[in-house]
Amino acid sequence: MAVYPITRYPRDLELRDATKVAVRPMAATDCAPLLDFFRAIPEDERYFLKDDVSSPRVIQAWSDGLDYDRALPLLAFDGDRVVGDAVLVRRRGGYRRHAAEARVVVAPDFRGKGLGVALLRELIEIAWDAELEQVDFEMVKGIQDDAIHAVEFLGGIKVGQVSDAVRDLHGDLHDAVFLRLPLGNYWKWAQF
Repeated sequence: MAVYPITRYPRDLELRDATKVAVRPMAATDCAPLLDFFRAIPEDERYFLKDDVSSPRVIQAWSDGLDYDRALPLLAFDGDRVVGDAVLVRRRGGYRRHAAEARVVVAPDFRGKGLGVALLRELIEIAWDAELEQVDFEMVKGIQDDAIHAVEFLGGIKVGQVSDAVRDLHGDLHDAVFLRLPLGNYWKWAQF
């Protein structure tokens, strides 16, 4: 099984408004700026993330357990400030080792500039280079619609939806949406 190649980092990305951000894998020294980043994400959005990212213990555990071949977290920086977090998580089971899950969070003031799509492209290129066959996404309809559209823009296909599967902070029900971005020739041809 191929490992995640990270030799292309650090690298600069230019966003649609000509803003430049530096992207590189998370390092053990990134706990404080990453915690500041997540605490600036609105609570009603953080609620749908897989971990309590406002907890210093959670961020420290991520730092202590960095294993780039299992989960590769990429951070986007504007100077010393984290403005984007993207992670590619390899599936553990042998029967699903051909797939990974991707998650992306962007600072509110950096949305609409193309950073989310740029980070998704980075993760997908890494997955392609690691010879994975697909990247999967799980999102919440009505809350993460911009992210759903970004994945579809890159060629992601909706493969399922479960009605009223999750509750928000106010107790309102939302649908869970599952998307898959197939790699292989599909991704290669999409790059032309």
